[in-house]
Amino acid sequence: MVKTTSVRNAYMLLFASQIVNIGFGLLAIFITLLADEINLRPLEIGIVISIFAVARAISAAIVPAISDRTGRRIILIGALFVYAVSTTLLGFARTFEALFVFRIIEGAAAGTAFPTAEALLVDSVSIEERGAWMGKYFTTFSFGFIIGPALGGLLFTFGSEVLKFNVLTAFIVPFAFTGFLGFFATIFTILFVKDVITIDSPAVQAGSPSGSNSSVTPYMSSFLLVGVLSGFAIGLVIPIFTLYMTDVFSLDEGTIGFVFTISGSAALLVNYPAGRLSDKINRMSIVIIGMVFAGLGFIGVAFSTSLIMVIVFFIFRQMAFQAYLPAYRAFQADKIPPMIRGKVMGRIQSAFNVGSVLGPLIGALIYEFYANRSVWVIFEDFTFFGGGVPFLFAGFFGIVQVFIALYINNREKEIQVGNLSKVPQIS
Repeated sequence: MVKTTSVRNAYMLLFASQIVNIGFGLLAIFITLLADEINLRPLEIGIVISIFAVARAISAAIVPAISDRTGRRIILIGALFVYAVSTTLLGFARTFEALFVFRIIEGAAAGTAFPTAEALLVDSVSIEERGAWMGKYFTTFSFGFIIGPALGGLLFTFGSEVLKFNVLTAFIVPFAFTGFLGFFATIFTILFVKDVITIDSPAVQAGSPSGSNSSVTPYMSSFLLVGVLSGFAIGLVIPIFTLYMTDVFSLDEGTIGFVFTISGSAALLVNYPAGRLSDKINRMSIVIIGMVFAGLGFIGVAFSTSLIMVIVFFIFRQMAFQAYLPAYRAFQADKIPPMIRGKVMGRIQSAFNVGSVLGPLIGALIYEFYANRSVWVIFEDFTFFGGGVPFLFAGFFGIVQVFIALYINNREKEIQVGNLSKVPQIS
């Protein structure tokens, strides 16, 4: 007997994921705006942002593993419900302490929900279509971060202009709507999402004979290292990107938001096609090429001397990253035994979150040190704005990931050659 896949279950998960990610994209901007409105100091705002990633990293390393024993559906439902409650309460927070506590709860819920949902999606589809489904899954993130901020702006305007709330009260509207989306996703999951495999499933039993190595994930150390490096590289630059665009090119917040919208829209064009392509060719080939171009994209931003160059390189980087991500996650899923899928996916995402905690702190220090300086690399006559140094470091750490991916790819080739040599030859 083999595991039965459920395309219907996968589509139900994608729909629930899309609902949550619209709200997630909304909060990405409005949490900072709310913190600023209640007059938190810059350090306090940084703590409020960082504590979310800390809580997410801790919960991702622990809670999704429980889904390997209890079933993923019940864990996902609980995480979505807690996420809905915490995001609603955030809109009513008026002190640093309240924001701090609610962000911890929200981060813990997100750290549980996302790895568990991804594991359940992998449970629900065949290995032959895994890349395509990962592409669809990450499309929901891209779309959420396009729609979320714009929708949040409309809801805030509705609260302040139509409902005549004062500015602080108007923040309740987008946060309450995000909570509503979370509650809707919770109910939808209860009604339509099912567990595909459990500890008693034939696929798990067949994959875990006594004394086997089926509970071991190949390349686990490499997966964790790439996760930390990727989170660190992104964390280095995304929080200071707004400062960079303001200091160098004097852009306003609306124009900067437009750049993010364009880059997110570009990502939509590559998520699914790249994932689907990885089902037809070697997944790691796509990963290696994507990592190279993603790293070069950050380096290009660092050396850019015009606004057009910055926008082009940033969009280029986002497209490269979103192209290899589905293929990479599909490759990871190929290597993770079903019986520990929740545990391993949670720990891989936890590694990314650890990097994303450290990155913003170090990126801010680097930016503050170099922002008012001209910097040269190799040739003293060629200088660039010092605020671009964090992008240079991010590109470097991106290229380091390429060498790890090359190592994995070479090991895979060696294994394939070894397996072929064991096939009996017919004379």
